[in-house]
Amino acid sequence: MIYCLLEVKKLLREKLFLIFIVLCLCLNIGLCFSDPGTRSAVNSLAQNGELSEGKKIYDTLDTNVIGSFYYNERYIKSSLLNQWIKAKYEKLQQSVDLLDAEDADLSYFAGEVTSSVHEALFVYQLKTLMIECVILLSLLGIRSFEIEQQREMAALIYSSGRGRKIAKDKILANGIIGALYCLILISVSLAVFFSGWDFSRLWDANMASSFHYVIDSDDPIFGKPFLTWQSFTLKRYFVCTLVLMAGVLLAWWLLTNLIVLLARNIRYGWMALAAVICLPFFGLILFSELYLPRLFYLDTLTLPVVIYCNQWWFTDLGNYSLFAYQEVWTVTLHLLLLAGGLMVGLYYFKRKELA
Repeated sequence: MIYCLLEVKKLLREKLFLIFIVLCLCLNIGLCFSDPGTRSAVNSLAQNGELSEGKKIYDTLDTNVIGSFYYNERYIKSSLLNQWIKAKYEKLQQSVDLLDAEDADLSYFAGEVTSSVHEALFVYQLKTLMIECVILLSLLGIRSFEIEQQREMAALIYSSGRGRKIAKDKILANGIIGALYCLILISVSLAVFFSGWDFSRLWDANMASSFHYVIDSDDPIFGKPFLTWQSFTLKRYFVCTLVLMAGVLLAWWLLTNLIVLLARNIRYGWMALAAVICLPFFGLILFSELYLPRLFYLDTLTLPVVIYCNQWWFTDLGNYSLFAYQEVWTVTLHLLLLAGGLMVGLYYFKRKELA
């Protein structure tokens, strides 16, 4: 524990992280007030706005029609993917029937500005916060192991059994500081956001309101309802999103430390993390252009950046998922694999030869 506290003090002395947090807060505060029209509409609605019902859309909605936009065009060359995507949208019909029974489509939410409200909170704030925290955790993980290499003390420190055990202290220390800094960044950013946006009359609105439509980024002409796998109020959806975000950040923290442990040189660690971030996007582009093997595309679907950065969580996710709640299962799988991988990495670190 003494060594862990020493590592914590080292990281606390690093001014770079405080500067990064301040810059992120400035960006997030600016994003809070980037859409004054929507913010004024939400605040007016909270004060004296009149809530009117939406319209019934789920009583006649056929999810197979929505699914056909994906499996007829995007998966035409794969019968297996056709079966998976069709099965997903057949299962989604049960959720639509549940939403119809609960009259979720009649919920007012924020009326005509509903999609803009969703974007302001779940994209401009939560998505941005998650990316910032991923970068912060990566910097902390690498910096905690980089200090000794810069001072050319790594070979000396890690030459003994006690020195090798310091790796655990470093991982624990950057996890503690990372959790603290992420908590500060998220709590301050959201506090400023909700001080300017009054959601008091929106928290009990249903996310699957008939006012809530989303545009598929792959096909801007195609708009569809915000179809969740179960009935979510805005409050419940917000809490579930925060929990899943925490899982994403924990997975990324495990990944960063695993890469640093296995890399002989910190520069290789930087390169590996950059590859994990960039390759999924290149994979999605290349697959459609070059018709790469099916397994390559399925692999890109399970990498963090593709699903993790999508803010349509707990919905069908279009062509970014092949089964219900894939984002939840993906995070869970990553946590299990990376936790096991980190244990193996620590075992390897005790025995590898240092250059």
